[in-house]
Amino acid sequence: MAGFDVRTLRAVINQQGGFATTEKYSVEFVGLPGQVNSSVNSRLRYLCENVAIPTKSISGSDKFIYGTNYQLPYRQTYAESSMSFYLTREMEEKKFFDEWQNKIVDPRTGDMKFHENYTCTIAIKQYSRNETLGSSGVYHIELYKAWPSIVAEVQYGHGQGGEIAKLPVTFQYEKWLAKHGTISGDPEIDEDF
Repeated sequence: MAGFDVRTLRAVINQQGGFATTEKYSVEFVGLPGQVNSSVNSRLRYLCENVAIPTKSISGSDKFIYGTNYQLPYRQTYAESSMSFYLTREMEEKKFFDEWQNKIVDPRTGDMKFHENYTCTIAIKQYSRNETLGSSGVYHIELYKAWPSIVAEVQYGHGQGGEIAKLPVTFQYEKWLAKHGTISGDPEIDEDF
């Protein structure tokens, strides 16, 4: 086997259009629950400070018939999704997520609402350097039946020197699916999957 060659590495990366970078992405909330301020939703794609494509894993269990035991998959699991949003002067983004959580649990009575009345789809797109925001993106996933489980604390402090306030939000969801390719031979993933 030949040794490492920088020119070969450079050629391989250049052939693929360069490395993927992490600074060009968007987050969009699709099909929000009724009576949640949708005008804030249009700004959130620009105010999302950070997001990660959440983990998808396959759980396994031991299988032993004869000889050495081995793992067999038995279910797919999904980790929660965490995002952080910049807050504008009037704190409309914080009000947006507070309002959304009020659609899940009534703050006065503690009554839980129906699942289909407070969930939405969250689209996360990664863009290449030469793509514009709003195009199809090079990598696109959707979190189905998502809802904000944790609207975390906003940090304040006299010693922070006028930093921009940020709001961490954690979402639970049923599953996430890639929308950029094919799954099981289907050219597109069914929206109601």
